Amino acid sequence: MNNKSIEKHELIYIKVVGKIFLIAIFFVSLSCETDIPETDTTPPEFDFKISGDGFDHAFNQDDIFDSFQLNLKENETYDFVFTAGDEGGLKYMQMLFAIDYLEFQTNTPNTWTDSNNGFSRAITWQGNVNNPITGNILTGTFITRGDQNDTVSMSISLSMQDFGGESGNGNTMFKDLNIHIGNHNTEIVEF
Repeated sequence: MNNKSIEKHELIYIKVVGKIFLIAIFFVSLSCETDIPETDTTPPEFDFKISGDGFDHAFNQDDIFDSFQLNLKENETYDFVFTAGDEGGLKYMQMLFAIDYLEFQTNTPNTWTDSNNGFSRAITWQGNVNNPITGNILTGTFITRGDQNDTVSMSISLSMQDFGGESGNGNTMFKDLNIHIGNHNTEIVEF
């Protein structure tokens, strides 16, 4: 190996280790115990990162989800990281998607529930009001499945709710990520 090749491999290693370290730090900070405040009017925040096929992007609550679509390549493998958090305690977080088009490749952690009604799959984490924590994280891999003759339109629904303070009126955050699966590049297409 020449020096350029060694430097390139070292840089890739540093980037990978750096990402793993940042995810670990974020996870530790998210899963801290907290106290439910008297009032809480701020909805939870989230981050949903997808990478694969040369694409790497994180979506969050500030994005205007009805102004774009995410094109994913058919029969391609993608990694995702879904994080949600709320300083006053996270009550639940969920990812919902059509089972015909996303083949989940990761075992669901035992602190999450995994339900399938034959059409869609919901992966849900439920918080505990008696032992509230600020958030959670779900990581995994999926393979896109499409129709070889046409583009498939679907969405990944992301939802989360906090405890809403001692009143119990939780604040909810809900977003649908519009996805088109087909024989095209992985990219965000704005409307």
